[in-house]
Amino acid sequence: MHKPLLYLFGGSFNPPHRGHIEPLLALQQQYGVGNITLLPNHISPLKLDQPPVSNVHRLAMLQLCTAEFPSLTISDYELTQPETSFTFNTLLHFSEHYRVFFIIGEDSLQSFDKWHRYADIMQLCHIIVLPRDQVQTKVGTLPKKIVQNINTLTQGPIHHKIGCITRVILPRVNISSTQCRLELPNRDIESQFITPSVLNYIRIHHLFAN
Repeated sequence: MHKPLLYLFGGSFNPPHRGHIEPLLALQQQYGVGNITLLPNHISPLKLDQPPVSNVHRLAMLQLCTAEFPSLTISDYELTQPETSFTFNTLLHFSEHYRVFFIIGEDSLQSFDKWHRYADIMQLCHIIVLPRDQVQTKVGTLPKKIVQNINTLTQGPIHHKIGCITRVILPRVNISSTQCRLELPNRDIESQFITPSVLNYIRIHHLFAN
């Protein structure tokens, strides 16, 4: 019996914004991708110098951000783990029951060889790479094991094949969580990148005030 497909998109979502959501919706529409599960990190191993707001707040904001999109679901799996949330451990867990597509941004592909057990990650899933504004990976700087598995797909469907790294062609959204955090302390600014419900939550709980 074939395992069901699972599309996972991890991140700190600190805060969640249009740049997270719109590419996922476009991926579903243009490539025939099914429901996508968003996976907020407990502790990102590559962002230990930037402590996020509490897990409770980030999860609540993500729930608000995705509320109107039934094809986007949320898993709190990493938030419930007591240790640093290495992607390898998460994928090992989910791959027991699913054929996993793991969705990352082009910025993450740039540093993929720095990820914990990246070669083993490639044996657990098919990786889908979303474009990022002003980011283009210098493929020649990556290990051959990664480079030889990269391909670009202009239209769907994306077939499941363990170890593949598929770049997709989608409209770019020029926004990051860092930009949002810089904008938010100015309470007179209505963010064009954050949904009103999330923005209201941030202000009620005085998040990103400094």
